[in-house]
Amino acid sequence: MDKCYYKDFIEDEKQFYLHEAGFDDREEQLFRLRVYDGKTLEESAEIMDYCTRTIERINRKMKRKIMKAAPMYYRGVSSKYN
Repeated sequence: MDKCYYKDFIEDEKQFYLHEAGFDDREEQLFRLRVYDGKTLEESAEIMDYCTRTIERINRKMKRKIMKAAPMYYRGVSSKYN
């Protein structure tokens, strides 16, 4: 089951994570597909021309980076993205 927690992000959070999470190019592309376009992992795999397993691995790395950056968002670092 593909749960997309990113769809609940407000625009400020989306911009914060794009700039502060330290995504590599593939992670950023997947983040944009998931957050802005609402694509599933399977749809993202097809668009990015990767197998689903690779996309799942990229997604896990992306989630770890989001979790690592999240405390900065709540400490007010995000105010520069308003």
